[in-house]
Amino acid sequence: MFGKTKKKSQKQLDELCYEVDIFIQVHFVRERGNERYKFNTLILKDDPKRQELQEFLAQNSNPEKFSDLCILFLQKSGKDEVTVCDRAHLDKGYFSNIRNSDSFLPSKSEAVALCLAMKLNIEEARVLLKSAGHGLSNSEKSDLAVRYFLENDLHNIDELNYVLEKLCDTVLEKLS
Repeated sequence: MFGKTKKKSQKQLDELCYEVDIFIQVHFVRERGNERYKFNTLILKDDPKRQELQEFLAQNSNPEKFSDLCILFLQKSGKDEVTVCDRAHLDKGYFSNIRNSDSFLPSKSEAVALCLAMKLNIEEARVLLKSAGHGLSNSEKSDLAVRYFLENDLHNIDELNYVLEKLCDTVLEKLS
């Protein structure tokens, strides 16, 4: 599973795990419903690209459906479908499913994989995940690891899987 993670040495991967673990400790909310934690919510880094994203979506008729947004972000990324599917570890025909059904909704792991494969920033990823009925929770360590990757422009799925397995005893394919 981690054979493709050749870009970083074991030491670099362990340092990445350490950084993600600190990020999780800082942002993790243990008791979602507890009155004590009601103001501790996900506060994203100020992203100067937020306005740019809103303008981009407005220029493209503000699509809300996952299929429309996914195709729009694919075009914006400049990547072809085969490359994105390969990076996301999805079947080559995945985009035909998206194109052929306006009501197609991916699993959370598929949506996250697409975000990483298309190299979306955190704002773009939040929009795409929301359109698929998913989000990133501040009370799920795996979601915070994904958030760390997106906020820091880290888009290697194999590296994310390594971090998820080390810190959360899961991998992207098992996210729910």
